[in-house]
Amino acid sequence: MERKQRIFSELGQSKLNRAKRLYAGTLTLAAAAALGVGLIAGCHGKSVNDYLSDGDAAMQKTELPQAEQSYQAAAKAAPGDPRVHVALGNLYVFEQKPTLAQAEFMRVLELQPANAAAHSALGGLYESQSQMGAAQEQYLAAVALKPTDPAYRLQLGSLLARVNRVGWAENELRTAIGLQPKNAQAHLALANLLNASPNGKAEADAEYAEVRALDPHLLAAPPPSAVVPAGSGEPAAAPSAEAGVAPPAAATGAKQHKLKPINRKFKLSKNSPVYQSADSSTSVVGQVHRGHFVHVTGIQGEWLQVTLRNGTVGFIPVTAAE
Repeated sequence: MERKQRIFSELGQSKLNRAKRLYAGTLTLAAAAALGVGLIAGCHGKSVNDYLSDGDAAMQKTELPQAEQSYQAAAKAAPGDPRVHVALGNLYVFEQKPTLAQAEFMRVLELQPANAAAHSALGGLYESQSQMGAAQEQYLAAVALKPTDPAYRLQLGSLLARVNRVGWAENELRTAIGLQPKNAQAHLALANLLNASPNGKAEADAEYAEVRALDPHLLAAPPPSAVVPAGSGEPAAAPSAEAGVAPPAAATGAKQHKLKPINRKFKLSKNSPVYQSADSSTSVVGQVHRGHFVHVTGIQGEWLQVTLRNGTVGFIPVTAAE
């Protein structure tokens, strides 16, 4: 009898031990599976910030397909994040794809109606397509949202000057200067506006002098309307209506530099007019804005040759991209 009980007891303990082993094995498999899922997620689950950083790095190297791939991945990861649409919009502007860029900035405004920068960028797209009325509406929206930001006042004033709304343009440019007295771009825009008026040339000269003091790269030399020494027998030269009004570098004896071709993309640190040649006395053929990327195709002394989104080729000071 005791022997039977001992046998039954041993059999019961054996089953119990086997059950424990099976249960422990199940736990181990579950833990391994959970760990595997965690590892996979860690390897492939990039955050929207990771994708944006990857895209920005690719943009700096002008690897545009890779940048778009990263930004699109960011958009899939966080479709409601305005930053990804801003990034895509800037990319498409750089690639001269205005329709795609416009769609992205409009998406930004759907998500953030009070995003002044998106209004500004959208206005720039309209202006590049000569849709001045639509551009003006967007610039006005940016100014309404951030009335104390001189950059938006300057942008609006420059557009108004282009469409001959002289009084309004002057008011906006003076407001920009009042908000930021050392804004050389605003002083230059006001100087160019006043210089086109028969009664504004004296004040224009004063504004050009202010530009020279603030940012000598914008004006290479004194304007030709400077006072001629008494007794010289030479009349004072009439000031030019071109931006900068300084005589060409060749006339001033400035050192000439050869254009060195490059193919890079830079993020602008300042707003800047785009000049027809590497000389601030030549015509202004466009405008670039702080925070946007610009395609640099050459360097000539203190000037960068850039290609704008509408295909225009011009020059900006090196300081605008530092």
